[in-house]
Amino acid sequence: MSRTRELVEFVLDTGYDQLDPAVVHLAKTHFLDCVGSALAEAAHPRSQIVQRYLARIGAEGPCRVIGYGRRATIDNAAFANGILAHTISFDDSGPSHPSVTIVPPLLAMGEMYHLDGKAILTAQVLAYDVFQRLNAVTEDAWEMRKRGWHPTGFFGAVTSAILSAKLMKLSLEDSVNAIAIAATMGGGLSQNIGSMGMGLHAGNASRNGIMAAHLSQEGFRADADPLEGRFGLMDALCGPGSYETHALTEGLGAPFRLLDPGITIKPYPNCWAHHKVLDSVLHLQQTHALTPDQIARVEVDLQADKPTYRYLAPKTDLEARYSLGYGIALCLLDGALGIDQFADDRIQDPRTLEMMGRIHHTPQPAGAAQNEVVLVLTDGRRLSHRVVHSKGHPRFNPMSEAEVQAKFAGCAGRLLPEDQVARAAGLINALEEVDDLARVMDALIAPAAAG
Repeated sequence: MSRTRELVEFVLDTGYDQLDPAVVHLAKTHFLDCVGSALAEAAHPRSQIVQRYLARIGAEGPCRVIGYGRRATIDNAAFANGILAHTISFDDSGPSHPSVTIVPPLLAMGEMYHLDGKAILTAQVLAYDVFQRLNAVTEDAWEMRKRGWHPTGFFGAVTSAILSAKLMKLSLEDSVNAIAIAATMGGGLSQNIGSMGMGLHAGNASRNGIMAAHLSQEGFRADADPLEGRFGLMDALCGPGSYETHALTEGLGAPFRLLDPGITIKPYPNCWAHHKVLDSVLHLQQTHALTPDQIARVEVDLQADKPTYRYLAPKTDLEARYSLGYGIALCLLDGALGIDQFADDRIQDPRTLEMMGRIHHTPQPAGAAQNEVVLVLTDGRRLSHRVVHSKGHPRFNPMSEAEVQAKFAGCAGRLLPEDQVARAAGLINALEEVDDLARVMDALIAPAAAG
């Protein structure tokens, strides 16, 4: 039996009663976090672009888009919600971005087929296993990014397909075939990191997995060895012989990958790779009660040769989320880094540009040294700090339950009234008790849209 087939069989055969309560709790937490990120982006004017697109193509159907309630076909609802969830880079990171390719298809499938919370949570936990195992096969996919492939769009399409196949109760043969179809539909370029195109990677993955499962159910067939074959997904992304397929099935369910190694929930709405440096900046600022006028110079490796760091002079909020210098500057100016720090009027603010001008690229050997930051003060002092595990690390520095709930409230509250934010959180926090996911979707639609 191929490892792909063995993995699919494990997903199909695992039920809710086999899930540890701890992994169920974590799944709900990540579900909440993903939905919050989508609601925050829904409050931004650019989110109307996809709304207009859906109207133009006549995509009416039984499923809804978060925030607005626009009715769309199951695949297009997942597409729109995936874009919303990923655009502002506030979703979780595993590395790469699992939830934005898992929660949107779960919402669409749940609403289309009136699935209960236990079915949703089971598929969610197992989908994280698939996504994380694909990461492990490719050694966390960093080399892939540097070659121009953004793994979210590839891993996510496969993951969306298998969760859809499970929820549709497809056979083992049809489920493996759904992965084969989805694997050839994956896509996403690192060049789009820092643009609206990055959200498209999650949207396409969410949609394509659903399409793949439904095509397979109808008898559409693709090659039977989509991941491990000589010209399959792993060879295409990594190159022959440069990956380890044993990671697809090693230690299945012991533990579930959402528990170990876990997935980071972000405290800041920008690239997770920057967070160790940003934590260090905030630590130094708060420990020494520094004000912006005390900072003469910042020395740090800006790592602009990497696709997730490359914007030295960002022009938009999306570029700023992949500009380490911008994040440092706003931390020093505001003592915080949230959604408001990425408002359009902050990007070209003279104070922002002047503070960024104090940041000096100081190359370091690859590795931990690249995460060290030095603040040179006007009185001549040099303060340095290096964080090993950034805030949100699932094992060593996780966000607390209260912090995650507050993050959701801050994101959702940009679009929903306070009582509805609380109602949405309550339903998701008790998702295993929900009899129809449509009830959750009801709580994620702004009152004006619902009316």
